Amino acid sequence: MGIPRGSARLLLEEGKRRPFSGALLQLGRSSVYFTGRDLERWARRHGFALRPGVAETRSHDPRLAAQGCLDDRTFFARLGFDQVRASDISPWEGADHLFDLNQSIPAELAGRFDVVFETGTIVQIFHLPNVLANLHRLLKPGGRIIHCAVPSNNHMDLGFYMLSPTFFSDYYAANGYRIEAHYLCEYFAYWHQGRLHSDRWRVYEYHPGCLDALSYGRYGGPQAAIFLVATRTAESTCGAIPQLGQYRRMWRQHVSRDDEGARAAGHLLWPAKRVVESIRRRLLPRPMPKLVARY
Repeated sequence: MGIPRGSARLLLEEGKRRPFSGALLQLGRSSVYFTGRDLERWARRHGFALRPGVAETRSHDPRLAAQGCLDDRTFFARLGFDQVRASDISPWEGADHLFDLNQSIPAELAGRFDVVFETGTIVQIFHLPNVLANLHRLLKPGGRIIHCAVPSNNHMDLGFYMLSPTFFSDYYAANGYRIEAHYLCEYFAYWHQGRLHSDRWRVYEYHPGCLDALSYGRYGGPQAAIFLVATRTAESTCGAIPQLGQYRRMWRQHVSRDDEGARAAGHLLWPAKRVVESIRRRLLPRPMPKLVARY
């Protein structure tokens, strides 16, 4: 998986909010799709102080190294981390820790990391409840999980799943995590010489319910991915099973028994109203949440 321009700039913003330090664990080695000069330019725009004195190493992918792209360990060290490690199920990219996230993590890794970082790896692992529980166990209390560019709309067969933003907001809320940032990012991506390029990312501020009007066929063609930061608090757990937020909102707003008769009276008009509403929604602009950045 990889870190393109939009992901890097969101990470700079998160590092400004709460500086990075300590130990980071990546799920898989991250391919970095930009150069050290690019990173320095973006850091100046964001007012982010990169760590000085870090020796620059080129990417572990020879195709990206030939284009001057950074190594993942260099990138995270420049963000401020003292220790950068990677886990994987296979040794083929040089991960430091080898284990299967479908199963329990090695006991010696429990509570070792200040940040667990993943950029779409989660959708390539079949047993999602086990994965989420393992991420919780890897974190120190007060540590952060960062889900970066997790595939959502229009990522067919990239993994087992395309996840909706509500998956993360419902799970972390149910388990007592503090959600620090939650964005939906849109872009049109293309590949050239093994390097991911895209148009300028459109970053939308996500909150539960903001996409309800787009649930049935209205979202459209752009690729979309999720960026979320959640902090493990003293009350955080990993075993609470969430209920889908859309239905929890419906339960809170259910029609009372006194209104049942009024609703039944309009029942014959319901199919026509549904058709008109469907046409109206398709003709009007998409009601997207607040656009907060273009990266």
